[in-house]
Amino acid sequence: MKPQNRTADTSGKSLGSSSLFAFALASVLVLFPFRRSQAENRAEYRYEDYREDGDRMNVQTHSVWFEYELHEKVTARGSYTHDALSGATPTGGPGLPGGPYESVYIEDARNAGFFETAIRAGRTTTTPQIAYSEESDYKSLGLSLTEAIDFNQRNTTLILGVGRNFDDVSRNGWNYSFYKGTWDFLIGVNQVLGPRTVATFNVTFGYADGYLTDPYKGINVSLDLPPYGPYDGTDFDTRPDVTNDQERRPNHKFKQVVYTGITHMFPAVQGSIDGSYRFHHDDWGVLAHTAQLTWNQRLFKRLTVSPLFRYHYQTAADFYRTRVNTDPSFAGSRVAFDLANNFVGAEGEDGFLIAEADPANHQIISVPGYPDYYSADYRLSELQTFTFGVTVMVELHEHLSLMLGYKRYEMEGLDGFTRSDMYPDASIFTVGLNGRF
Repeated sequence: MKPQNRTADTSGKSLGSSSLFAFALASVLVLFPFRRSQAENRAEYRYEDYREDGDRMNVQTHSVWFEYELHEKVTARGSYTHDALSGATPTGGPGLPGGPYESVYIEDARNAGFFETAIRAGRTTTTPQIAYSEESDYKSLGLSLTEAIDFNQRNTTLILGVGRNFDDVSRNGWNYSFYKGTWDFLIGVNQVLGPRTVATFNVTFGYADGYLTDPYKGINVSLDLPPYGPYDGTDFDTRPDVTNDQERRPNHKFKQVVYTGITHMFPAVQGSIDGSYRFHHDDWGVLAHTAQLTWNQRLFKRLTVSPLFRYHYQTAADFYRTRVNTDPSFAGSRVAFDLANNFVGAEGEDGFLIAEADPANHQIISVPGYPDYYSADYRLSELQTFTFGVTVMVELHEHLSLMLGYKRYEMEGLDGFTRSDMYPDASIFTVGLNGRF
């Protein structure tokens, strides 16, 4: 699943796409008012190395992007991305006290791309797009359509968009897959506020249904009922340090996202500032705020330096927990212990009836039932992240630029009970070439 916050989610297995359309629309809203006025054809190459501390996950990405004017009213754009992922990721198992958390080693690759054509007719631009992403255990096909309408002497642009994704989710080693589908609807406005200022505002509504669980994540299930303590059931391993059941998320999610951004230029110092804020809410109970600030400073004639800072905060999903307190063999029923806390039997078993248990020689315990949904995936916990770094752009030639970037990414849990070492810190290195022809 290709999350909108890529660096936050690469520590899980799936690279795919919760919505390829959402990513494409974000690019359209930011780039459309600037690139539509440029007749230049462009091509870009990026290499990115995302490397988590402690030899956890490493994702190496090669991507190319192009824009080519086929006709004075038709522009084609497309991209191809190859991701290579390897490393260990937490499964959700807490591990033994004082020892490492439970993890699984994963190695995989993803190939993805999109193609679109922007067709201009009068004051409107229509952009159909097709996108595809594939890895060994995830396939995603995305279709989208955006309509941009100019008003106010092209100083105001209304953008409407709709997207549909068709995904197949599996796990390495499985011989079957599950369906997952998403819809996204967007309405946005790009507004020129003055000769030096451009603002963007948009609202996205998204609905996903089908298999929304991460097949590589599990949860610990063990019964602990004071004063009797944990016990060994007759049919189930109740080790409290491993994942012994697959996580279970709801099979639908409705999200709402509000985004606003502004760019202002300062000619006197040859600089500009980009600021943005993103609000996210969904019916899983996650409420998130993301703010980013970037300064672009022109130095000398061919050098631009762009430091950035990004902050993200989110609440936990309603069903997030690190453990389910029950025993699947007897969930929702009553069991009996003798006075030495040895398990005797459960209600309904042959030869044992709770009603006939001698209270003087037995303790009768009601085993909690299973919750409807549960996940120990730390990415659904209450957390905050910090991203800070710098990008340097050097004009090597009139039509060729070199881009170098470094970002530091740090994630911190805030709930007070999830293991702090499950949250990754990472360094992100980027190298790129931009060509105009």
